[in-house]
Amino acid sequence: MLTIRDRVLGCENASIRDALRAAKEIKGLGTAGASGLLALLFPAKFGTVDQFAVRALRKVRCLPERDKLRCMDPERLTIPDGVVLVEIMRRKTVSLNELFNTGEWTPRKVDKLLWASERG
Repeated sequence: MLTIRDRVLGCENASIRDALRAAKEIKGLGTAGASGLLALLFPAKFGTVDQFAVRALRKVRCLPERDKLRCMDPERLTIPDGVVLVEIMRRKTVSLNELFNTGEWTPRKVDKLLWASERG
């Protein structure tokens, strides 16, 4: 277990794919749970990828990943799905920080916004 912990804690600068793989080694974590753990540990790099994020992003008409989002099963997200979703969150983070001339936005805050938009 310590080896898995050490791998996960060393994921801040890893690729999205490698970080999700490392976190999924923890028994019981799927892609959504793994991304949630990474989002808590590294909110500046990761957001939680779950059914709410997928459903909210499907409503955004101008996303280049629109076809990929349509093909995802929100209840059974895969690592490749997670990579696409985190990339979208990272891109939106940069866009919002530039728009508002700030550094406050993170992928974690973007995922919270997506979650709230689907729940409210």
